[in-house]
Amino acid sequence: MVNEDKHTQHTGVIDKSAQAQSNRQTRLKIRISTLLALTIGGLVAISAGAVLLVSTYANFQNTTELLNTSAAMIVESIEDDIFSLTTPIEELAQSLQEDASTGEVDLHDTDFLKAYFKGVVASVPYLTDLAIVYPDGSLFISTHITDVEGPRLITSYEPPAAGTLQYLKDVKGYDGLFWNEPFFDQGRTHISATVPAYKDGIFLGAVLVSSTVHHFSGLVDELSGKYGATGFVLYGDNRVLAHPKLLNLSANTLSSHAPLHSVAALDDAVISQMLMQPPEFQGNDGTFVGYVVEALDGEHLVLTSIVSGFGSEPWVIGQYSPLSDWSNQWSRLSDAALVSLGLLIASVIAALVLARRLAAPIHRSTEEAIKISELNLNQIDHLPPSRVSELNLQAVAFNKMLDGLRWFQTYLPRTLVRQMLKTGDPNLVLPREVELTVMFADIVGFTPASEAMTPQATAAMLNRHFEILNRCIEAEGGTLDKYIGDAAMAFWGAPQDQTDHAERACRAAMAIKRSLAEAGVEYGVKIAVHTGPLIVGNIGAVDRMNYTVIGDTVNTCARIETLVGELPSDEQTTILISDATARLISPAFHLIDCGEFTVKGRSRKVNVYRLCDADKTLRPSA
Repeated sequence: MVNEDKHTQHTGVIDKSAQAQSNRQTRLKIRISTLLALTIGGLVAISAGAVLLVSTYANFQNTTELLNTSAAMIVESIEDDIFSLTTPIEELAQSLQEDASTGEVDLHDTDFLKAYFKGVVASVPYLTDLAIVYPDGSLFISTHITDVEGPRLITSYEPPAAGTLQYLKDVKGYDGLFWNEPFFDQGRTHISATVPAYKDGIFLGAVLVSSTVHHFSGLVDELSGKYGATGFVLYGDNRVLAHPKLLNLSANTLSSHAPLHSVAALDDAVISQMLMQPPEFQGNDGTFVGYVVEALDGEHLVLTSIVSGFGSEPWVIGQYSPLSDWSNQWSRLSDAALVSLGLLIASVIAALVLARRLAAPIHRSTEEAIKISELNLNQIDHLPPSRVSELNLQAVAFNKMLDGLRWFQTYLPRTLVRQMLKTGDPNLVLPREVELTVMFADIVGFTPASEAMTPQATAAMLNRHFEILNRCIEAEGGTLDKYIGDAAMAFWGAPQDQTDHAERACRAAMAIKRSLAEAGVEYGVKIAVHTGPLIVGNIGAVDRMNYTVIGDTVNTCARIETLVGELPSDEQTTILISDATARLISPAFHLIDCGEFTVKGRSRKVNVYRLCDADKTLRPSA
């Protein structure tokens, strides 16, 4: 009995010791789990806090850059719109000067000048005057006015005067077009440009084209509605060239000695205050400066840029709007930062649960976004849906964006876009003159053939044809410029520099010939290749640009293409290249000299060669 008691006591001691050991292990596991959770939570907190700090800083930087970019875009857009008024003035004056120098226009043929100006103002109604100042000082003026009777032209002739003769002396001192000082005449203040006209070294007179301050103010008034701001143009520091208020100001106080209203007469407190204080900031590239101006109705942000070359005084082009329109973005950013900070603790807890579920789709979307940045759209799959609402919305938005980009890709020159993404250089698309090689490819007899085809069959044939052309052009690094009916136009040497642009174009032409033969097409194709100087870059309106080429080289290439029908050939695809291109390619290309031909629009004949497969060549001399 005693032994049993001792055994029971010993067993109890062992059980208590085991229970204590188990409790210690449980507490250790709890401490380890707690420590691990705290460690993970701490790491997440540090990471989330760092991300919050970095993202907040980045958002502030991005917002700053965004506001700076927005300001620069607004100023540049206003400048472009102002230049849209000045450019037709320069173009009309220079066009008449060039035509007079070649003898195509007689500046004494006033009936022609009236008809010519009438046609111009029909499309550019804000042009008000065309004047010819003859060498003897006499003056022909055609004035465009609009009144209750509608738009009409009034012509007048003025005899020589001392002031006109002195003006002619000044005109002869200029080599090309120049802008006059604003002048007041017949109740209107004019903004004008003049260019001297010569023929064979003989002075023919001066061509003057003008518009009015009223028209410029009308445009600025439209800009005010467009941007929700007040636009203006100052002439120097104290005179007003354009402002919405000028539309209602009387011209009775103006004269030939004071053709422009002063800033004081304008009664614009914001502009007056701006002129009395230094700028507070400027754009990253120095294209504009900014002021914060205090007025009775609150603070305003004023953005201005200075443009020279339109007279003795620079033009100050600008706009102003309430500062609150800009500061609201900072307020929203600050609110977002505070909310993000408040959600930091909740994000740490949620991160532990959602990390695994969020990491995979985020990583997937990042990889696909990188592919988009490289324009590899064919390698991208749609993102799958997610049970997490935000990720699902991201996937839906991403998939819609991808579909949209794939649609846009069919309308954009991918070579150009990839080059811009690769270099990040916005100057890549600025117009510049450079030697390029141009190709025209046209289907022979397409118009009569298409009349016997259904629209669906015609479209299918053209799509198949252009797919072959585009593939061969892109394989040689060419830029497909445009489709013109059944014809295609491409060029080499831009946007990236290609010293072998002529050889690339010829290889592409031969590849097109082979590909069409392999495809078994039954129609004939004529291809022309020509090399010469061209202007290449963005050409078009502000909201609709084309990256294209312009110049006589394009016209000459198109004319060479028409020669195919005049030359005997038994080839289904005939390729003609100019001597300018032939001199730049290697002897590996097989050429047959077709002789010299006169092409429309060129005074000199063009020597043409047929590019062929046969090794029967006659190459041009060096």
